Amino acid sequence: MRKIFLILTVIFMGSLSSCDDLLEKTPYTSIPDFEMFTDVEGAQGALNGIYDRLTSANYYGRLIYAYEGSKGPDFYVEDTGNRFETENAYRETSVSSGYGTSAWNTIYKVVFLCNNVLANIDLIEGDENEIRRIKGEVYALRGLAYFDLMRLFAYPPIFSVKGGAKYNDKYKWGVPLILSQQDNIDAATDSPARDEAGVCYDLIISDFKTAITNLDGISASKGRVSYNAANALLARVYLYLGRWNDVISAGEIAATTGSMISYSDYNTTYYQPYNSENLWELDYSETDNLASNSLNYLVRNPTIDKPGDPHDGEIAANIGYAGYGGNVYLRHALMEIPTDVRQYLICDNELGDSTGIRKYIGQNGNHNVFNIPIVRLPEVYLTLAEAYAEVNNLAKAEENLNYVYEARTGLTYTATSQAQTITDVLAERRKELVLEGHTYWDHFRRSIPFDREPEGSVSDDVSHIDFENPSQTPTGTMYQFVYPIPQDEMEVNPNIRDQQNPGYTPYTGD
Repeated sequence: MRKIFLILTVIFMGSLSSCDDLLEKTPYTSIPDFEMFTDVEGAQGALNGIYDRLTSANYYGRLIYAYEGSKGPDFYVEDTGNRFETENAYRETSVSSGYGTSAWNTIYKVVFLCNNVLANIDLIEGDENEIRRIKGEVYALRGLAYFDLMRLFAYPPIFSVKGGAKYNDKYKWGVPLILSQQDNIDAATDSPARDEAGVCYDLIISDFKTAITNLDGISASKGRVSYNAANALLARVYLYLGRWNDVISAGEIAATTGSMISYSDYNTTYYQPYNSENLWELDYSETDNLASNSLNYLVRNPTIDKPGDPHDGEIAANIGYAGYGGNVYLRHALMEIPTDVRQYLICDNELGDSTGIRKYIGQNGNHNVFNIPIVRLPEVYLTLAEAYAEVNNLAKAEENLNYVYEARTGLTYTATSQAQTITDVLAERRKELVLEGHTYWDHFRRSIPFDREPEGSVSDDVSHIDFENPSQTPTGTMYQFVYPIPQDEMEVNPNIRDQQNPGYTPYTGD
């Protein structure tokens, strides 16, 4: 039987799955035509299902951060057989794209579920603030889903949005926009093509603005998108677009909540759930976690985590793949300033002494139980610092950079020139936001090439990444800066077949 349009024909409201297999697909047309919920309690249950999708291994539970780490300049994989090995070695093809198909399916499921909630939320009666809160969270989650689809499957705005400094028509495609439950239904017979990147970013901004309007004045709940978190995410989108004044407007609102962890408390606090720096995080527990699909299982072994203990940072158990090590470039960055408390992130790993990065430390002795932060206050400050530097307000850039720099080094940063300040902000982002899904995309969105230390056997042929001149890389044909549109999608959607990403083999099947 011919497969049915993947991104629209799957509905999933079950509990979190820890397996890597694709979820079984069900045609939308086989779902009974009834309202998904009729009251606030039902709407909250539907919203819980969306958050459940975010926590999966094929989204924020692992994929987003693992993809960025494997593509970027700071990690290497030693042996073959590790997850995200294809991405790490830039070996994706049109028919074999690592975790590309899993990402496409999972994130579009989030979009699908958001559309279902938005189609019904205005039809129910109940507490108006609760309805407004749910609506705001759903718009924020849909905006985030589309933003992540753009990061994974489309070129950043500098290349893809008209007016971008390095715009090229071949990079103009974004992703298909499905914006309503009726769109879900219509797409089963008339599959949508990719919208242009500029249109996609307009939609993302609109979703976050609608979320912010609805969440304004609503008390934040743990594990949920808040008013401040939605503003922080909007500032992140503007950062990618280089809309510096808009970054400042949204970022200044986001920065009005939370506080930096003190210098003396960093080593024992930075990984704790719901600490003062986390604006929004996804919750995992002893009974609801990703087990062997967790990010920790992929990147490091359990270690002894007791500051001051003579064995602090040594391997405590031989558990997990632990196939990714922080390379010498990252270690040098973290050790650049002798007083930098983030040196505590460096630990042992089965790849060798001092190659592990313990950004996430398990709770209650369980290596695989830890919350995943989506937005933290240090990101907001560094985003503001970059934007203020870009508009040449070096005093404000210095102020925001120092909120992070002083808390981590005990020293004070002094801005000099505009160009140097921007460079210093990006360097600070690399240290502070390691394994949070930023460094690779910071280079990509600004078209800044980087070198990787080819320590392992898998990535030996990938030592220089130049987004503008892929022919200058050792392989001579590198183009795997983004995932290809999945082959399965091409097979079922004829309207997208001539819109494959540059470099990947065009669709040739029937």
